[in-house]
Amino acid sequence: MTDAPEISATLARHVRSGAVPPGARAVTRSAVADAIGVMTAASGLGEGCDAFVALAREGGEGGACTVLGFDFRASPIMAAFANGAMAHALDFEDTHDATLVHPHAAVVPAALAVAEFAGGVSGRDFLDAVTIGADISCRLALGLTESAEKRGFYFIPMLSAYGAAAAAARLLKLSEQEIVQSLALASCQAVFSDALVSYPPSHLRAVRDGFSARAGVTAALLARRGLRAFDRPIEGPGGLYANYARGRFDAVRMLHALGDEYEGAKVSFKPWPSCRGTHAFVEAALSLARDHSVDIERIARVDVTVSPFFAILCEPPQQKRRPKTAIDAKFSIPFTVALALRQGDVTLRDFSPERLADPELHVLADKVHHVVEPGWTLEQSTRGALTLSLADGRRLAREVIDPLGHPLNPMDERAMRRKFEDCIASARHSRDPAIARQLAERLDRIEKIADMRELFFQSTA
Repeated sequence: MTDAPEISATLARHVRSGAVPPGARAVTRSAVADAIGVMTAASGLGEGCDAFVALAREGGEGGACTVLGFDFRASPIMAAFANGAMAHALDFEDTHDATLVHPHAAVVPAALAVAEFAGGVSGRDFLDAVTIGADISCRLALGLTESAEKRGFYFIPMLSAYGAAAAAARLLKLSEQEIVQSLALASCQAVFSDALVSYPPSHLRAVRDGFSARAGVTAALLARRGLRAFDRPIEGPGGLYANYARGRFDAVRMLHALGDEYEGAKVSFKPWPSCRGTHAFVEAALSLARDHSVDIERIARVDVTVSPFFAILCEPPQQKRRPKTAIDAKFSIPFTVALALRQGDVTLRDFSPERLADPELHVLADKVHHVVEPGWTLEQSTRGALTLSLADGRRLAREVIDPLGHPLNPMDERAMRRKFEDCIASARHSRDPAIARQLAERLDRIEKIADMRELFFQSTA
């Protein structure tokens, strides 16, 4: 095991007193708006979310905290549970491409719940807590030196629980010792088997972050009440890396530029509601079809080159060409490429049962064949190449290294605003477009909000 006895204490000091620079805070402002939009859309379109919302209503109704897209409030723990389930349900939230962590999926619902529960939390303090929580999740992933999935664990949502606990602890102004205990208490609640990835009917693949958000809020509230679990929850003999990575981790990489660089500010925003690993292929298919006026009836074959990490988006081929659930379709390169070619886009409403059963999409998906490029590392996992072979013998090829939404290939402000408005319009309880615009305007100036309880006041009235 790496000899780094102060990892947990160092991270706790960062959580408690880290100073967030304006640039990182600005990205977080966009991430918060994006997350709120995506969670709201999932209230109307997300598979598996209703069970979480029903439990929130039964177990926490009458509390102070907003359940997005619905007309009731709940306790902080149950609001985080419901909103966290909706955060990833549509697979439309942002991604840290270097680690594939979704750093805001659990952090934002946890922070929203605690901010509304605690009261008196300014918009700026809220953004700083989210920035630091997202940073923790990403840094813990950067510390990995091998895949936890090889040992049967699904690490991405597990790490989100630590970020959620960090954000909640920051907002509750916990001491460094209490923050360490928050991380330890979170670790006792959020463990995921990677079996959920390979089980096609699984709903948990979509709603997993509800457990991580709830774990983070529960952990911080318990730590505030003096509850202790154990020390050194990250680097210790019974800590994160010892339990799930055979004690192996890269402390230098994890702590590099801590307090100066915020990894959550390096996220990619999603233009399409599907696994980030599909985006290079969607972008390539759309651009080739547009630039060459491709007649999809003339496509004879589609060849894609994928990274080793995302081979699962093509395998087993028959399952990925005939996904049975929306989340399985979102984790399918053949299906999302077929959607892009036939629909000219991939939208929130393209994963309905009718779309999944569409024989014309099946015909296109059957033409998609893949090869794995072993030289593409985890840092290049979202890279992809696509070739269309046409009936007239032409071959049209496109490689995408940094898919649209990446900081080096960003979505513009208009595209982000269109995404937000479309998401709000998809809520379970629809809102007047004017209310959606008012919410967007409040989010644009969230740093000027004196109390985060003001954020949803008009939009939920």
